[in-house]
Amino acid sequence: MMKRSAADIAGFMTTQADEILDLKEVKNSEDSTLLTQNPDAPLIMLVEDDENHAELIRHSFEIAHEEYRLHVVNSLNVACDFIKLSPPNLILTTCLLPDGDVKELILAAQTSCPVILMTSQGDEQVGAEAMKSGALDYVVKSADNFTSMSRIVRLALREWSLIKERRKVFDAISRGKREWEQTFDAVPDLIAIIDVNHTISRVNRAMADRCGLRPSDFPGRKCYEIVHGSDSPPPFCPHVLMMQNMKEHAEEISEIRLNGFFDVTVSPLYDDMGQVTGCVHVARDITERKNAEEERRKLEQQLLQAQKLESLGVLAGGIAHDFNNILTIVLGHCFMMKDDPEISNKTHVLDIEAAANRAADLCRQMLAYAGKSPLVQAQVNMWLLLDEVVNMLKSGIKKNISFELDLMRDVPPIKGDISQIQQIVMNLIINAAEAIGDKGGVIRVLLSKSEILPEQAVKDFLGNSIHAGKYARMEVTDNGCGMDDETIQRAFEPFFTTKFSGRGLGMSAILGIIKAHDGALQLSSSLGAGTSITCFFPLPNGHEIEEPATAEPAIEIPSRVSDRTILLVDDEEPLRTIGSVLLESMGFTAMTAVSGREALKIYRQFADKIDLILLDRIMPEMDGIETYHELRKISPHIPVIICSGYGLEEVLEQVGADANTGTIHKPYKVAKLNTMIREMLNFKE
Repeated sequence: MMKRSAADIAGFMTTQADEILDLKEVKNSEDSTLLTQNPDAPLIMLVEDDENHAELIRHSFEIAHEEYRLHVVNSLNVACDFIKLSPPNLILTTCLLPDGDVKELILAAQTSCPVILMTSQGDEQVGAEAMKSGALDYVVKSADNFTSMSRIVRLALREWSLIKERRKVFDAISRGKREWEQTFDAVPDLIAIIDVNHTISRVNRAMADRCGLRPSDFPGRKCYEIVHGSDSPPPFCPHVLMMQNMKEHAEEISEIRLNGFFDVTVSPLYDDMGQVTGCVHVARDITERKNAEEERRKLEQQLLQAQKLESLGVLAGGIAHDFNNILTIVLGHCFMMKDDPEISNKTHVLDIEAAANRAADLCRQMLAYAGKSPLVQAQVNMWLLLDEVVNMLKSGIKKNISFELDLMRDVPPIKGDISQIQQIVMNLIINAAEAIGDKGGVIRVLLSKSEILPEQAVKDFLGNSIHAGKYARMEVTDNGCGMDDETIQRAFEPFFTTKFSGRGLGMSAILGIIKAHDGALQLSSSLGAGTSITCFFPLPNGHEIEEPATAEPAIEIPSRVSDRTILLVDDEEPLRTIGSVLLESMGFTAMTAVSGREALKIYRQFADKIDLILLDRIMPEMDGIETYHELRKISPHIPVIICSGYGLEEVLEQVGADANTGTIHKPYKVAKLNTMIREMLNFKE
């Protein structure tokens, strides 16, 4: 290779400098369209303290096809000031700055624009370290790279644009993830993500707090282990039910460990192939709602009972009147029997028995109305019920009001609760009487069969269609003061009343009872013209009306059965006396006890001779229920009949499914008692 002298080298450098000066002159003399002042063109900041290198790079941009704005500085401080004043689109900087470390420039640019580092030959490690600090790329200073610098910048700007787009997408995803997590944890419902094997993958903050754990404590554990404290899912598990048909399932559950009631909904989760991979388990705490419903139910029951007592004030006069009539009959016949012994007693006895049956029926009606009879669904003879209630009320309602009854006896019995239906009739008739007030008026009570066909548009008082079907139709109409439109609209609101001292639950209670019986109600009223209320009760299919027995069958007194002994337990001596006589007339041997304790003592002594115990419900010291339980400790199988003048629901709850225990109302009819005793003894003639 030919060696050059120092003079030759000096001449070469002079030539290069002359070429650079020529480029400067061209730039200054020509109208430049490549390095432009167009504000939309990318602004490139070149940080280079070597003027020759800076000029070569400028030339690369001048001959580029794209427009650029180029700003050249030669120090770190000036570059940092320019970034603050007018942030560039890209920074092209030498790696060695005279007044500081290039990493400071990279930090000043942060993420606002890309930085390309120019290193000298052999300084590639410096460029690699700079990229770790945040530089986009680095190039080695060379003539070829200086010439291609505009292309390098163009590619860098394109790459930076892609990076910014990726950052936007990533930021949106991150923001969405944060918002989802914040929403997930902000929801007050208890939420868990559970796989098909009941394994929890994630829960929200509410679920963790309710279980007394951290969210990180849940992944990998079984849901039934944490929620129910069991080693397998409970029978009512909604997740199990959801997995059976792969559909959303909802269940209302009570969970002691979580101390509340919950509406639980499980919704399936699917993978890309449409296969169920788990579920979202959402439990909404409804404890406050359930407690409020229970409190409301109790309050309604209390107010309903209070209204019954209020109605009893109307009934008191009628009940006293009827009982006094009954007692007058009994006392009159007793007087005749004592005064004239020659007159046959049979007629008097039959009349006394009929009066006593009337009194017993009256007591039964009052017990049912007072809610002392079991609240069970039964066949209710509507025409008989209406007749009884109207007759009960007649004596207690002002005499200026007359009744017109039109009760069709061919109306089949409905299925319902007799006490609640009595409450409806009582309220409607008392309301009608109060609407008539002191002036003369008429209350009409009608009962008939009614059939609503599917094509008929029969509406209830709210405008809802009444379902097609057969109904017992009861109508109570008065010609009293009537109601205006506003009162009609509010008539069935709880606690709304037009009475100064009323309790405001009457019409609301009526509507609730009718709805509970799947019935419907219509109301028609005009101010000054009266009111008509019609109640529809569905008729069960295939039931005909059952006519009540008109006479008690005669008792055929059997011959004495010396080996059948009954222990009669009652604290009232007259009842023990007449009871013993009746039992002996039936052919049994009678033993008596004055209390539960005495009954237990006698039974322990004569257990081998006593075949059945007839036990009174209400007694001092040890009542019938307590005596029954003590007897069952001695003998689980001795037949026991518990009798009471009150309702028997409590007795039935206590005896449960005991096949060796029966119940009977006082006053009991001799034929019924005789039949029950013989059935329980499996007696065969």
